[in-house]
Amino acid sequence: MNAKTGRQTGSVGMIDRRGLIKGVGASGLALAAGSLSWSSRASAAPVKGGSLKMGCSHGQTTDSLEPGTYSHGFMILLSYNCHAKLTVVGADNKLHGDIAESWEGSDQARKWVFKLRQAEFHDGTRVTAKDVIASLNHHRGENSKSNAKPVVANIKNITAEGDSTVIFDLTSGDADFPYILTDYQLAICKAKEDGTINWQDDGSRAGPYKLVGFEPGVRAQLEKAENYWNPDVGHLASAEVLVILDSTARQNALIAGEVDVIDRPDIRTLSMLQNTPGLKVEEETGFRFFGYTMFTDTPPFDNNDVRLALKYSIDREAALSAALDGHGMIGNDHPITPAYRFYDPAIEQHKYDIDRAKFHLKKAGLSSLDVDLSASETVFSAAVDCALLFASNAKPAGININVIREPADSYWSNVWLKKPFIATDWGGRPTEDLMFSVMFAAGAPWNDTRFNNPRFQELLIAARAELDEAKRREMYGEMQRIVHSDGGLIAPVLPNNIWAFRSRVKHADSISKSWELDGWMFISRWWVEG
Repeated sequence: MNAKTGRQTGSVGMIDRRGLIKGVGASGLALAAGSLSWSSRASAAPVKGGSLKMGCSHGQTTDSLEPGTYSHGFMILLSYNCHAKLTVVGADNKLHGDIAESWEGSDQARKWVFKLRQAEFHDGTRVTAKDVIASLNHHRGENSKSNAKPVVANIKNITAEGDSTVIFDLTSGDADFPYILTDYQLAICKAKEDGTINWQDDGSRAGPYKLVGFEPGVRAQLEKAENYWNPDVGHLASAEVLVILDSTARQNALIAGEVDVIDRPDIRTLSMLQNTPGLKVEEETGFRFFGYTMFTDTPPFDNNDVRLALKYSIDREAALSAALDGHGMIGNDHPITPAYRFYDPAIEQHKYDIDRAKFHLKKAGLSSLDVDLSASETVFSAAVDCALLFASNAKPAGININVIREPADSYWSNVWLKKPFIATDWGGRPTEDLMFSVMFAAGAPWNDTRFNNPRFQELLIAARAELDEAKRREMYGEMQRIVHSDGGLIAPVLPNNIWAFRSRVKHADSISKSWELDGWMFISRWWVEG
């Protein structure tokens, strides 16, 4: 992608599902795992050893190591580097086995059989089917408090055949089921005798790195797990992650050599980093979006004409310039970006149109509107500036937006999911179904617009079970249109993922686009020289 124009100049980083589908016959859908190595061709062989320090834009003192609570970059990177999953999106943007050595779907993707490889927890004990079942059941059932509950809601039953085979029976077919198991909350932990998981014990994780130090919202220290099953993953001997919420402080730490890598540098001073000797800035298109969410069950946002009036009251071109200086593209008020497989480019683009905003406000029975909008730089560096720009844009329509600057260190715990109109930043998910299930399924813990549309719910269930590509594309297109026209999301801009690092830090030519920083697995996949 050309960062300044937003025009596509190459691959958009779509997850490659070819090779996942093996065939469809009378007996159902058969699928097989991809290659078992995550490594990709690099210009030079990785160097083993050394240490890396990262300055991270997320982190809260309320962070917990309980997998069902993971919700932002600091905890996501700990999950992907310290925990194993059944499957993982590799640096080549294809699905690979982690704890799972192979898998096969049948009965129209309602039954899935996973074969486990010989893998160990950090304490040296073997990972078995019992551990996998306990880890997935942690997020299931009436008593589960996990935020991943909607992700696994389609699982009807999980059983084992011996120590190395796990069988999933689903309520309805799901052609993307192996992708769901890459979710950062679905960490494999050691099972207790009562069927629960031991997430507190340091030895009960099975990822490439051991977590040897953890201060919530402050720092984390990692050391290489020598018994991790894949020798091609985990080049660094150790790593440290420091929570540095302020973007200026993060950049200064990088320039001063206090850290080696930072995520989300301030766009407004990006050129300073680009022109600093010994530093490198990279960016990739992906699944993220910046925007604003409204509670669709709370006045005045429970009136869709009010929501539409607000959608037509923001100058997206100006927001793109203010928030990203062109390092991204215009969004269209639904979460499916061009990086997704079933993105629908034919949906009418919402544009800045004061007359249409006034029309919908009048249709809602209002001559003016006064609302509070909460924002903080912790959402994205220009979040408050963009909120003020939104307020200025909306004034000619009779919409008065009072921007409330919220504290950065408590935004995600005290504002998100609690206040009715806020600035937000979503990282996306590797499939449309997973994104819609987490953010828009009725009753989902992270449904931050409180969206509840019966037709959307019907399509959500039907689309995941549909094996016909054309029909599936049509269903996901309709879901995008429903959220676009009826939802409580305003997504004016789609940012590129941007990070910066010291020149001694190296990585393979191919990196994952599923999340930032190589799918947040930079600690496991990158290395240092010198």
